[in-house]
Parts: sequence; structure tokens; C-alpha cells
Amino acid sequence: MTDASAARVGFGIIGCGGAALPVATALAGSAVAALRAVHDRSLPLARDLGEQYDVPCAATLDELLAEPGVQAVYVAVPHDQLAPLARRALEAGKHALVEKPMALTLADADALIDLAETRGLALGVFYELRHTTAHRQARALVQAGALGTLTAVQLLTIIDKRPDYWQRGLTGRSTNSWRASRAQAGGGVVLMNTSHALDALRYVTGLEVAGITGQTDTWVPGVEVEDTAAATLRLSNGALGSLFAGAHLAGGGEERTDLYGTQGQMRLPDPYGNGPLELYLRRPWGNLAADTWHRLPQTPVNAYALALDDFAQAVQHSQPAPTSGRDARAVLATVLALYESAATQPLLAVTHETSGVKHA
Repeated sequence: MTDASAARVGFGIIGCGGAALPVATALAGSAVAALRAVHDRSLPLARDLGEQYDVPCAATLDELLAEPGVQAVYVAVPHDQLAPLARRALEAGKHALVEKPMALTLADADALIDLAETRGLALGVFYELRHTTAHRQARALVQAGALGTLTAVQLLTIIDKRPDYWQRGLTGRSTNSWRASRAQAGGGVVLMNTSHALDALRYVTGLEVAGITGQTDTWVPGVEVEDTAAATLRLSNGALGSLFAGAHLAGGGEERTDLYGTQGQMRLPDPYGNGPLELYLRRPWGNLAADTWHRLPQTPVNAYALALDDFAQAVQHSQPAPTSGRDARAVLATVLALYESAATQPLLAVTHETSGVKHA
């Protein structure tokens, strides 16, 4: 091992399914982090990933956590196992970068946050959209006041996932039906997909979701979590918002956030595409003219690599994770409130028939 390699933060990967692939690639190209070992309950998956990146495959979790070259772990397992495995890593003295949602209950999220802070360890969540060029541009403009006071937001998650997604995920790397199980997944399209947009909304605006009411539905047989959802939001500054998400909407392919302010409007592009950030202003801003739409081109970046390096640098400097357990908790609180609203607050009936009163 070279001196430069030894100075990098050594990572172990816990969970070698599809989510681990871009993270392993990011680790292979990082100047501040390096992959040291991998583990999965499915040894063939772990061996495959370990062979791809020439690192050991730990037969057990204890073996990986005992590896002296591993200072931090990336945890990417079914949702119901995220908190228990992150806890084991923290208890073993390892920094933990956990896939969203990090936990399925606020109590479990709080316990992880408390444990990490007590041990002086970094606890991060992998919400990579904060690192796209569009979201960083949007944050700078919004927080500098380009849109004036934010009055409304709209979050769209319009996806058309493959029919076998609930059994094989997006990559088809492994067969496991945990995504369709309410007990194991905790939620569907909102928790799995729109949670990224909710975190990005907090990052861009600096506001929290103060209240939410919503409805969910499931159209795919055998799936216990929602594949369609709609909600109304109230942000901490009083702004209203709408959320619409669908996992199997014909045509799909649009994940977008629109922001409306007293002085302008902003359309954040699909974070997984190459579209520009669109901006309309009622007043000039810098070199941007008023009363016209501007299309701000995006510089392609590897958001996974930037998110990983950000976390590794926090570990190196003994700082809290830049996208922290508290960020994960804030998003989880919003999603769980939407689910509670859908389960407990019935829709008001709309009367379409006349009262039958006859007029002379």
C-alpha cells in the first residue's frame, strides 16, 4: 500500500446489490477514500463486487468491522436493516454513510444520531442530489434572494419502473422482494424516490416542511407499499407546495422541482438528465435580464463521487457529516407524516347531485 493510499479513508461496503455499484466506482476513483473490503449476506454478490475491485470479501459482518483498514462503512441493504447495521458499525467505532432513508422510525433515527454524537463519529446519509450542478446553482440563487420570498413549490416524481422492479430493483443485480413489503421497505415511491427531492428542497431553500396532508394508492398486485401519491405541503415560511409521485406512469421520465417566489420562478431539471436550470425573473439579477426565461447550462458531475468525497473529508477532519443523520431524520419525518395522513384522514366527499328541491 502506498503512502497516498494509506492516507485515504478506508471504506467497507455492507450490502453489495445495485446501490453499491456507483459507490464502489466512486471509491475506486477517489483521492480521499479507498475501498478496503465488502460484505453481503449473499456471498456470491460480495465475491463479485470484491473481485471487480480487487478487495477482500468478508464472510461475516464482524469480520468486516474488525478489519483495521476500514475506518468507515457504506451501508446499502433493505430499509429495515439500515438502522440495525449502522448501529453495529457505530458501536464498532466506524463512521457510517447510510443509504436513505437511514431508518424506518424516528426513534431509530434519533438513536443513531445520539450514538454517533456520543462516540464522536460521522453519521451521513446518501442524498447525492445536493451535489449536482443544478441544485448548487439553485441554492446559491434562492438563498441570495433572486426569487424574492418563496411562496410555492411543486415536486414531481414521474417514473415508469420496469414491471419486475419490486422483485429485482432497478439493476436486476439480485432477486429479493423486500421493496414490495411494507415491513421491510417502510414505503414505496415517496420513500424510495421523492425523498431525494424532499432533501434537495431543504438544501436549496433552507426551509422545512412544517405540515403535510396526502393520499397514497397501490395499483400493482402483490405490492404492499404505495406506487402513487399526492400531497399538499406547508413550508416553514408559510409557502404552499404540492407533491405528486408515481412509480408506474406511462411515459415516465420526469423528476422535477419548481419553485415560485415573489420575484421569479425556477425549474430545476431532472437530476438524472442533462437539462438546464430554467429561471424567470421579474427584476434584473446580476447579468440576467428581467421578464424573460433564462436557461443556465449544467456542467456534468459525478454526484455519487462528490457525495462520497464530502463524507470522507469530514471523517479526515473529525467533522460532522455534511449531509447528516439529522437531514435524514427531517426527510423521514415528512414522509411518515404523509403516510399517517393518508391512513387516518379521509377525503371529504364531494356532492354532485342536486338536493332535489324544486323551484316554482
